[in-house]
Amino acid sequence: MRANTELRVARRLVEGYDSWAYAGVRTHAAGDSCWNSALVAEDGRTLAFQALSAQRFCTRIAWAPQNEGGEDSSGQVFITAGSTPRLIAVDGTWGYRVGESGPLNLQLGDNETVFAETLAIDAGRDAVALVETLAAKAGKDRNARLWTGRPIQGWESWYHYGFTVTATDVVDNSAELLARYRKRKDIDVVQIDDGWQSAYGAWWPNEKFPTDLGELTQAIKTQGGRPGIWIAPFRVEPNSLGVATDNPDWCLQTNEGVPWREERHQTWCLDATHPSALRWLYDLGEQIKTWGFVMAKIDFTYLAALDNSYPEPIVRYEPHVTGLEAFRRGWQALVAGLGDDVYTLACGTPTLPVVGLAHANRVGHDLAMPRVFQKIGHPVDQGWTGAVGVRAQARNAAARWAQHSRWYEADPEVVMTWSDPTNLAAYDTETARTMATMAALVGGPFLLADDLCALTQTERSVIENDHFLDLLIRSSSSEMKTGVPYRPIDVFARADKPEVSEHVYSQGDGLAETWTTTRDNRLVVAWFNWGDSPRLVKPAPDFVGTQEVWTGEEIGADLSVPPGAVRIAQSASNRS
Repeated sequence: MRANTELRVARRLVEGYDSWAYAGVRTHAAGDSCWNSALVAEDGRTLAFQALSAQRFCTRIAWAPQNEGGEDSSGQVFITAGSTPRLIAVDGTWGYRVGESGPLNLQLGDNETVFAETLAIDAGRDAVALVETLAAKAGKDRNARLWTGRPIQGWESWYHYGFTVTATDVVDNSAELLARYRKRKDIDVVQIDDGWQSAYGAWWPNEKFPTDLGELTQAIKTQGGRPGIWIAPFRVEPNSLGVATDNPDWCLQTNEGVPWREERHQTWCLDATHPSALRWLYDLGEQIKTWGFVMAKIDFTYLAALDNSYPEPIVRYEPHVTGLEAFRRGWQALVAGLGDDVYTLACGTPTLPVVGLAHANRVGHDLAMPRVFQKIGHPVDQGWTGAVGVRAQARNAAARWAQHSRWYEADPEVVMTWSDPTNLAAYDTETARTMATMAALVGGPFLLADDLCALTQTERSVIENDHFLDLLIRSSSSEMKTGVPYRPIDVFARADKPEVSEHVYSQGDGLAETWTTTRDNRLVVAWFNWGDSPRLVKPAPDFVGTQEVWTGEEIGADLSVPPGAVRIAQSASNRS
C-alpha cells in the first residue's frame, strides 16, 4: 500500500520489531517502523497506523519525506506485509539494526489467496491519545492476555550472577529479600535466570542445582517466596545435550538437511512446525508447572519466527508456514503446558505477535553485563556507563508506553543499586533512583537484581525507601493489582536525529522528560533530567506543598532536578 500525505511531518514514532530492537521518536527523515507508527506535525496533527493482526506476516510502515532538509516535510507512506526481518549486528555493541524483509518462498496451493494483516489508520490532534486508542484496539482484537493475579515483584539472578548462579545463591537471596520486605507481601518473587540448565535444549538442572527442581521451589515457598524460572525453549545449543543430540531434525534445516545456524548467536533454532517439537514444548511447560514455579521468563523467542531474510534459506518441517505462524504455534503449545496460573514474561520476542500469548513483555535490551562478567566487556565496547543502559531503557519504554496494560505488562528491566566510584558501569544514587523510578512507574514486573546480601546501607536506601515503595510499588489489595497505564506526556517534544543509529543502545536526544501515572486516583509525576545541567520545572499548583519522594523535601513553586536525576511527587487532591 502506498499513500501520499500533505501533513508536514516533524516527528515519527518508531516501533522496533522485537523486545531488543530500537524504539523511539525520530525526526522527519526517511525510515520505517514495525507494527505501528505515528507521523506528527509541529501543531500536533497526527496520522497514526497500527497493525491489528500478526498471524502470518510482519507489517512495516515506511516513511519517505519529499524533502529531507528543514524541520518538517510532506511525503509518502509505504505499508507492506511480508517476512520477518533480518536482524543485523552493529559492530561494537550488542545492539542490532532491523534489516530488510526477504522473500518468503511460500509454497501455495492452486487458487490459494493470501491476505495481508489487518491495519487501522486514524488521524487527530492528540498524538499520545491517538496512539493509545489504536494500541487498545489492537490489544482487544488480539485478545490480550492481561494478568489478574498478584503483582510480579521481587528478585532475579541474572544481572549479578549470570551463568554462575547456584542453588545456594538463590536460597540466600530469597531469604534476604523476604527478610527485608517482610511487611510488603507482594515483593516475594524469586526468579532463577540463565545458568540453571544443562544446555540450551536440555532443560533439566545442571550440577549446581538439585536434580529435582521441586526441592528448590519448595525451599523458596517455605521461606515465604514465589519461585520463578528462565527458559529459552526455541534456542538449541549445537551438538550439546538434549534436542541437539537426540532430535536435531526438530530444528530449522538448511537445504542440505542439517540444522540451520542463526548468525547473531550461533545457535540452532527449534522448528515449531514439527509435531514432535510442539509436544516437547507442551511437556516443558507442564514440567515447569509441576516443579512448582509460578512465573516463567521465556527468552530468545524471536528464533521461532525466523523467515528467509537471511542469505542461507531456512527449511521448515511444514514449508507453507511462515515464521510468525510457527512462532504462535510454539507459544501456544508452551502456554498450554504452563496453564493459566503461571505468569509468562516474554523477552527477545516480536512485540505485536506475542499479544494474547504472554502476560508481559520486555520493552528493551539487557541493561548491563552481569556483574561477575564485567571484566569481559559491556553491551557497548566504548563509553559504557551504568547511565548509558538506563537512558537506552528509558527511550524504549517511553516509545512503547501505549503497549502497557493494553497488549501486556511492559517490562522495562530490573533495578540495581550496586555502587563503586572507581567503576563507570556502577550506579550512583541518582542513577539508581532513576532506574527504580522508571521500573516502578511503568507498572510491570519489578525485579531487583543485585546480590542482596552484599548491598551497603546506602545502596539499600534506594530500594527500601518507604515513601517510594508506598507510592509506586503495586499491591494485590489495591488498584495496582493490575497494570495502570503510564504516560510520557512529552514523548513527541524531542527526537533522535538521523545520525543517531537505530540500535537499542544508541544515545540520542529523543528522551521524554515528564512521565505520569495515577495512584489512589491522584496524579503522580516523575520529572527526569537526562541532561548535564540542572533542570528547572514549575510543578502544577496541586503539587506545591507536597513531599518529593526521594529527598523528602517540600515541593515549591520551582523544582530543580539535578543532572542525571529524577524527582517524583503526587498531587494533593484526587483527579476529577
